[in-house]
Amino acid sequence: MYMILLTLTCVTVARAEVSTDVQEWHIVRCLGSISQRYFSAGETLAMSLHEGALHTSGRRSENFTNFGRVSIEIVGYISEEMHQSGTRSVFISNVFTDYNPTDWNSNHKPESYLLLTPSSCNHESDIVQSVRSQLKRLSSYHEWNPRARFVVTVMNISFKYNAEKLSQRILVELWKRKILNAIVLIPLTNTSQSQDATGTRRRSDGLIMEVPALGIYTWFPYRGPNRCSVVDEAVLLDVWIMEGEGNFVRNSFFFPKKAYDNFHGCELRVATRVKYYREENITQNSGNNTGVTFDEHFEIRILKLLTKSSNFTLLFLQHIKNFLEVKEESGNYTGYTGLLMNDEADIAVGGIIRTGVLTNLVDVTISYWKVRWQWYVPCPVKFPGWQSISRIFSLSGWLCIFLAAMLAHIVIVFLARFRIQENESFKRFVDAVLDVWALILGVSILSLPRTSPLRLFLSAWMCYSLAINTVFQAYLTTYLVDPGFEKSITSIEEVFTSGTKYGFSSTYFDRNFNDKADPKDLEILGNRIDCVDMVTCLLWTAKYRNFSTICNPGLVEYLYYGSKYSDKFRGYLLCELKEMPVLVTDLLMVVQKGSIFLGRLNEIIYRLVESGISTYLVKVSSETRKFFKAISIASKTLADEYHALTMSNMQSAFYLLLFGHSLGLMSFLMEMLYFKIHL
Repeated sequence: MYMILLTLTCVTVARAEVSTDVQEWHIVRCLGSISQRYFSAGETLAMSLHEGALHTSGRRSENFTNFGRVSIEIVGYISEEMHQSGTRSVFISNVFTDYNPTDWNSNHKPESYLLLTPSSCNHESDIVQSVRSQLKRLSSYHEWNPRARFVVTVMNISFKYNAEKLSQRILVELWKRKILNAIVLIPLTNTSQSQDATGTRRRSDGLIMEVPALGIYTWFPYRGPNRCSVVDEAVLLDVWIMEGEGNFVRNSFFFPKKAYDNFHGCELRVATRVKYYREENITQNSGNNTGVTFDEHFEIRILKLLTKSSNFTLLFLQHIKNFLEVKEESGNYTGYTGLLMNDEADIAVGGIIRTGVLTNLVDVTISYWKVRWQWYVPCPVKFPGWQSISRIFSLSGWLCIFLAAMLAHIVIVFLARFRIQENESFKRFVDAVLDVWALILGVSILSLPRTSPLRLFLSAWMCYSLAINTVFQAYLTTYLVDPGFEKSITSIEEVFTSGTKYGFSSTYFDRNFNDKADPKDLEILGNRIDCVDMVTCLLWTAKYRNFSTICNPGLVEYLYYGSKYSDKFRGYLLCELKEMPVLVTDLLMVVQKGSIFLGRLNEIIYRLVESGISTYLVKVSSETRKFFKAISIASKTLADEYHALTMSNMQSAFYLLLFGHSLGLMSFLMEMLYFKIHL
């Protein structure tokens, strides 16, 4: 394929010096008129030839020996006519060179295409093959635009043919590439074809006068339930009379609107995947595939609204495996992409998100739902019940209490020994310690103080003990009922600094950390684990609590409450970081490249989103209701309603009671042993 960018402002060649016949000259004039009327100034025009080279010699291509050639003079004059209304970038394409399609580097997609078939062909099939080859080459370019205006020009023909039938065959080839905005410029081969078009070329004696003319043909799809996407006939729009300067007879509009609001009940072939939700209402497919069923997912409901507004008849295709895959190892396209590219489906729906590879192969609608991808970390676990007492005060608080108790019995002994009339029990350290802890625990002491200084100190210590005891009992009861949770990861920075392993899918999320100038991004990519299996990564996070990963809330809810993996996740929790999403992807539908349906579908989806209907359909869908019910049941805690204190709640209290009884028993045995030895 040889591609030349011509920036032509003026081609100054005298028409008188051109050795070309009248028909070729009128073809140039006709194309110039079409260019001025329908090709905007400043746009990019792609001109395609089926030639081995651009020269005036008679060499033919070795690959297609039956094909003639288009002379450089004709190409020059066509280029001149293309530039009459202003400067335009023209790409001239030749299918017999070996350059890669990537050599066509342009910032703008062509808004119009001009295809020239070779002259002096021997068969209609040669002309059709020429158009097919040119379209195949043009469509391989990234700049390919099937929604542009196409003009296919059939040059001089040396055999008899039916212009309408040949135009129909050419239009069929265009429609295979989803090209609808197209016309065919073709010489009319006999008088009857000209007369049928004009109805004005009769002699005074009533005989038909032969008038050479060029016909302009197109076709109109979806004009009725039996006239949908099949090119059943070519419609003659206008005729260019090859007399004098030439002129159009009807001055019809050559590119009328063919994007309809009403598709008259024509079938829309839908590719969808087997939904992982078990629905209460399974809808039976209508049409030929009566054995196909599909789930009433919210995306299906949106699709039904779209097709109802456009008057389509839905035809659901058989479910296929690997629905979301794009390519097999062999290089063949598979999944819904393969169905669309092979013209086996018109639209695909079911958890499809926008990717760069996807938009190069098919056309995508606007988004009707946003999918948030968040960080998920291990949820904090509850503190053990036996830690309830130790957590009432901090370590420094406990140290202060014990230090105050030690100082208190020293002060008591000091105040008692300086007063002769004071009770002897307060002058002994052991008795003073017992009195201090008795007041802390809220029990009575053995004897009362007799002097004012000791009475004042013990009164102050009683107030302090009452405050400590009240706080202790209040927090002890709280922790017995709900011991609380350990500290967890609360920010993205803690994910990377906590020492816990983390990972995510390299295919989807590596590009979010691809700033090579940022050492933090390089460190993240260097330490991350590639999560090929999302279920395994989420199990590591929830069950083993040694991993952090990226997922979307909808998928997490599905895995927990609506999938075959629910048993594996039962009893284990995932916690979502409430920060900015790592990535927000668009949920959308896809159609064939250049599909006529795209504009109408986008228009309806835009209205559904703006009115909030798409959000409503998500909330009222049966799977969402089931999720909410399951979540509400699973999320109930001890604080949600009254619960009697059980052995599990009172665990730490019984540990403390056992410790006290053990200590008391040991003291009792030591006393008995002491008195037995000394008595």
